[in-house]
Amino acid sequence: MPLYEGIVLSSEKNAIVFDFGHAYTKCGFTGENGPRCIIASEIRQQKIGKVVRLYELSDDALYGALVDFIHLLYFRHLLVNPKERRVVIVESFLCTTKFRNMLVKVFFRHFEVPSILFTASHIMAALTLGVPSCLVMDCGYYETVVLPVYEGIALLKAHQVLPIAGQAIHQRLEALLCELSTIKVGHDSEVSVSSAKESLTNQVLEDIKVRTCFVTKLERAKAIASNTDVVHFLLRLLQ
Repeated sequence: MPLYEGIVLSSEKNAIVFDFGHAYTKCGFTGENGPRCIIASEIRQQKIGKVVRLYELSDDALYGALVDFIHLLYFRHLLVNPKERRVVIVESFLCTTKFRNMLVKVFFRHFEVPSILFTASHIMAALTLGVPSCLVMDCGYYETVVLPVYEGIALLKAHQVLPIAGQAIHQRLEALLCELSTIKVGHDSEVSVSSAKESLTNQVLEDIKVRTCFVTKLERAKAIASNTDVVHFLLRLLQ
């Protein structure tokens, strides 16, 4: 290899990886073990003074919201110049064409990135494990998608989708908390959670889900169930 080719290759900067989910967005650099940041896929619109989700916006409002959101990712969390880094976007094959085209428009027109590569999230999951063939289950916020991958190729005709995912867990947790839990007010009095339902924000429900709703081995589950201290701790979290 000529010397100048080695200099060019060694000076090339790592690309930036974006994963725009319905509930959360992950971003980071290629070659690193994990994302640099995971933030909610929402932005505060100054005109109406409300926080809105990116995927719920119309075409007219989506462009400006994406500009503000991606600007936040670049200059608050990643701290890099977008013109100097290639972009890799990990997406679900259920992503709408409208959203994909708007992303391309924002990245090329506003941020002037050198290039964009779209790649399927299910294939990336298989490549991360180093296996060419597997069955990938993607539990998102609105739906759960099961898709087989064979020799690095996603078999789209064999996919299955269920409208049960993170949002369903949030709704079930909210219903259980409103029905069974109470909030301690002062020293002695208690009120039902249903009377203060506005306090059950998505952030609170997400925190409860991450801390307490997980799948473990049967032996560990039995050990947790037999430990009354742990059970009481989990009940306090739900209250």
